[in-house]
Amino acid sequence: MMQTTNTPYKLAQGWREELSLKEKLFFGFLFLIIGWLMLSAVLQLFDPAIGVLDFGILTVAVFGLLVGLLAVYISIWLQELLWHPFKSFRQQFENHFNKLSSWQQCILYFSVFFLLLYAVIMAMVVVF
Repeated sequence: MMQTTNTPYKLAQGWREELSLKEKLFFGFLFLIIGWLMLSAVLQLFDPAIGVLDFGILTVAVFGLLVGLLAVYISIWLQELLWHPFKSFRQQFENHFNKLSSWQQCILYFSVFFLLLYAVIMAMVVVF
C-alpha cells in the first residue's frame, strides 16, 4: 500500500525551506569572491582599454563588501563557538525584541547604529 504525503517535491529531496544565517552569509561571501574575481573580465568586455588603475579603483567597493561580510561571518561564528547561549538567544531574538516597548526598541536600534558608526570611524582612524 502506497502512502502519500503533502511534502513538496524539493523538500522530499532533502532541501529545507530556508537557509540558516551562517549559510546565507557563506553563500553571500562566496558570491562576492566570485564577483570580485570576475569583475576585471567583465570590465574589459565593456572597455578593452581599461587599465590596472581603473580595475583597482572599481574593485575597492566590492573588496570592502567582501571584507565586511567576512568580519560579520567570523564574529557570528566566534560568538556561537565561544558563548553557547548566544545561539539560542539569536534564534529567539525576534520574540525578545517584540516584548520591549517602542521606546526601548528605539534606544536599542539607535545605540547599535551609533556604536557601529563609531566602530567604522575608529577603523578609519586606524587605517588613515
